[in-house]
Amino acid sequence: MIAMLISLFSSAAFMIKDKKGAMTRSFMALRVRVVIAGLLLLTLAYGLYSGQIVVNSPWG
Repeated sequence: MIAMLISLFSSAAFMIKDKKGAMTRSFMALRVRVVIAGLLLLTLAYGLYSGQIVVNSPWG
């Protein structure tokens, strides 16, 4: 989560600071955020599948 915030703010800095190459570096930062989000989802799915994360909802 912290890595996603760092990537988000670095992308904002690229857009403010650079006018020419801002789009390329912003898209790279976007790719980094997408990869981090995917890894977080895979980690969550693995935790649910392996039983390390348990759903304790009252209706389930």
